[in-house]
Amino acid sequence: MIPPILILHGDDEKIIFQVKSSVPGEHHIVTWDFDSGWLCTCPGCLKGGHLCKHILAAEEYMKKMNMALLDDPTVFKGVV
Repeated sequence: MIPPILILHGDDEKIIFQVKSSVPGEHHIVTWDFDSGWLCTCPGCLKGGHLCKHILAAEEYMKKMNMALLDDPTVFKGVV
């Protein structure tokens, strides 16, 4: 069984998560890029550029793992 959130990659430029989808057996890739912010592969995020539930889950996971983001509102530029 795949956990709800896995960190697939992390370095000084980005962190890539695998986040479980609400569709059984599927997942989405969520990326936190230190230069351009959040991106998710879910259809809603790709079409609308909003903070989807997968991004919010990854952000909460980062906070729980003591990987806090900088308090800089510009990191969400381009995200409505």
